[in-house]
Amino acid sequence: MLKHGVYTALATPFIGGKISYNCLSKLIDFQVESGVSGIVVCGTTGEAPTLSSEEYEDVLRYAVERIAGKIKGFAGVGSFDTKQAVSKTKFAHAIGLDGMLAVTPYYNKPTQNGLVEYFRQIADSTDKPIILYSVPSRCSIEIAVDTVRILADECTNICAIKEATDNCARVDAIREVIPEDFVILSGNDSMTIPFMALGAGGVVSVASNLLPREMVAMVDHACRGNYTSALAEYRKIYPIINKLFIETSPLPIKHLLQRKGLIKSSECRSPLGKLCEKSITELDKLL
Repeated sequence: MLKHGVYTALATPFIGGKISYNCLSKLIDFQVESGVSGIVVCGTTGEAPTLSSEEYEDVLRYAVERIAGKIKGFAGVGSFDTKQAVSKTKFAHAIGLDGMLAVTPYYNKPTQNGLVEYFRQIADSTDKPIILYSVPSRCSIEIAVDTVRILADECTNICAIKEATDNCARVDAIREVIPEDFVILSGNDSMTIPFMALGAGGVVSVASNLLPREMVAMVDHACRGNYTSALAEYRKIYPIINKLFIETSPLPIKHLLQRKGLIKSSECRSPLGKLCEKSITELDKLL
């Protein structure tokens, strides 16, 4: 249901507080031309929590039209409210997106039983692929290994997990309890190679907004078991990967995208704020 590869966590460009669809089209075209497996729209990097319902739906519609079936398109559908997550999933399904990335509910800290029910309701509202998204640094909870097992066993369209931690032992434990065709995707660019060495199939990447060809080359080498070449590719782009979280993402990646002319403004919506001058200096040195 989901192939291995690079899935770009796409940034949402803003100018003067409004979404720039001209810049969004440029970002999407760049990803299509660079050979990524797919993009994730309206996720964390896309600043989904700051989008109105109308903006969210408009961005998803635009992405479907611009992708035109050339690569896979996934929608960020998670929420702190199960009904809202289900509603987003149904909308993404109806307009033709290929699947959904469902983050754990943030703020209200559900139990593992609560997570099973939350993800089960999302999965029941579509027959398209669902990627679980475990990111405890942002949501304060983690999808337990046994919870992943239960969901993979009971929901046929829950077919992958975005694992946004640095925990190799956890990846190994998940791999032990899930079906062979269930895909683990790194949620951190820096952990892509270690996770793939333990059986992961790729990455949902922030860095590929800027460096899609390089990320694709690295993951392709790792998929073929050529970790010497994968590591060589990683070392070329490590200085940028290392700075992408110098401040809260997507502040750094948007700054780099603007400097490279891929978007016209590095603007992020409140409450993210702006990069400090020290971070700007460090990022500019990379270019």
